[in-house]
Amino acid sequence: MLVSAGLHYPRATPEMWPSLIAMCKEGGADVIETYVFWNGHEPAKGQYYFEGRFDLVKFVKLVAAEGLFLLLRIGPYACAEWNFGGFPVWLRDIPGIEFRTDNKPFKTEMQTFVTKIVDTMKEEKLYSWQGGPIILQQIENEYGNIQGRYGQAGKRYMQWAAQMALALDTGVPWLMCRQTDAPEQILDTCNAFYCDGFKPNAYNKPTIWTEDWDG
Repeated sequence: MLVSAGLHYPRATPEMWPSLIAMCKEGGADVIETYVFWNGHEPAKGQYYFEGRFDLVKFVKLVAAEGLFLLLRIGPYACAEWNFGGFPVWLRDIPGIEFRTDNKPFKTEMQTFVTKIVDTMKEEKLYSWQGGPIILQQIENEYGNIQGRYGQAGKRYMQWAAQMALALDTGVPWLMCRQTDAPEQILDTCNAFYCDGFKPNAYNKPTIWTEDWDG
């Protein structure tokens, strides 16, 4: 069994990262889990930022240096009680765009960003098969909570997101949290207060509890 600890890199300064990662390890974590924050990494369309609190590569390498694994929740919708759910504000100004559904303008921008992150991780040799710490990654986030509101367009979008992610050939599994109809090659996981009754949607998938809510 692997136990993860949530540590979102932009919520601390880079100087704090080593001690925070070490504390997670001391607390019994095997895996660090973090979202990737689109609005921090692409504040203007086509202009990418990976410095300071958004130096994702540095953060992932520090996780590796501590001997821990990493779950990279690319999304790129994060929620995470983060401004605009992690979406950059310029996204809303694209003509004809509709978020998180079978909408070509949105899917184009989403694919571009997810590909950018994956390519960066590959270039830095951060996937487990390259000797890095990344063993899992997530596409979308809790989409099952709202998919029904979009009808068949929502279903098509979810399936597209899964296939788009798989086509990036990262060499590690992709997961979708709170997605009971996740496609065959995608791991569905539980986010909840209690997950004792949770079962994945196929017998050959592991049981994963992505978020343990409190309060």
